[in-house]
Amino acid sequence: MKDLSQVEKINTVIEEYFKTNASITIVPVKNLMPAFIQAGIFAKDVKKGLPIRLVLRDLDASNQLALIPFVYAERHGEHTYWYFVPANVSAPKTPYKQEKKKPENDPIAIRLNSDETYVIDLCDKVLALTSDRQKRFDFLLGDLHKNGKKQTMLPVDAYYEELQLVVEYKEIQNFRPRAGFDRDEEEQDEESTKTVSREEQRRIYDERRAKVLPEHEISLVVIAYSDFDYDVNNKIIRKEESDLKIVQKALKAFC
Repeated sequence: MKDLSQVEKINTVIEEYFKTNASITIVPVKNLMPAFIQAGIFAKDVKKGLPIRLVLRDLDASNQLALIPFVYAERHGEHTYWYFVPANVSAPKTPYKQEKKKPENDPIAIRLNSDETYVIDLCDKVLALTSDRQKRFDFLLGDLHKNGKKQTMLPVDAYYEELQLVVEYKEIQNFRPRAGFDRDEEEQDEESTKTVSREEQRRIYDERRAKVLPEHEISLVVIAYSDFDYDVNNKIIRKEESDLKIVQKALKAFC
């Protein structure tokens, strides 16, 4: 039998936590370690919540987990992730992300903050239109897949249907030299039967866009990172007022 006095203290701390934080419906157990230490339940934290996890594992092994009614165990095979939920709240029906991705590592956040997004936002502002981003056309295709039957529709950065206009933003990757790439960097493009480097594949598909789009009466405007002031990492030094003028000049035929 687990020390009931320790369990009672743990329950008291958890209950007080949810009273103070009424909007929170689930929390990783490690987040309450400072409160447990302050209450004298544990002397210090180890490995981000190990002391409370050991208590919960002990209760779980002896089939006494119900002694802490706030516990929610998310089990993934041999691994268990421990959380606390208010006593009057049902356990989550879907897995809870224990660690949210840091914005700087989140692919969506990265794309939203990218130079491409910034430049296309400026294009939307200059043209007073909302572009269709990552638009794909059934006539703009990549190379044959390995099965020799299918081709992937290639995306464009921004398409303005009203103007029959495509805008492509080019980063430094698009301007690397064709020859001289390291053979160790070669890879089999998953869309293609050809073995090429990434730089070579970009060049091929950029040329294909430039050729195919006008054949379907769609204009193409290319705006490059080098059109703007940029830093040592080839990222745009954002100055919206002057950057808008650069974009206006590039799009003057459509304004």
